[in-house]
Amino acid sequence: KALAVRKVVAEGKDPAVVAQEIHHSQKAVDHYVSNYHRVKTLYDLNPDPEFIHQATRIAKHVIRQYIHIIKTDTSPNDRNNTK
Repeated sequence: KALAVRKVVAEGKDPAVVAQEIHHSQKAVDHYVSNYHRVKTLYDLNPDPEFIHQATRIAKHVIRQYIHIIKTDTSPNDRNNTK
């Protein structure tokens, strides 16, 4: 999941291409990216993984992976600009 999100978010690759590269369905990659954006939105409000888990019911280990992507693969301006 983290690999797919990193390729789409940080590298700017097309989700369809990423799906083929990692041998996941387009629907799965879209789901991973959607969940990443949910985590990022909540992280910008409150960076507590427990809060994010309670709000989204996304597994805590996945939330930690997405937070790592937020911290390492986005610029400081991107971290403060939610869509």
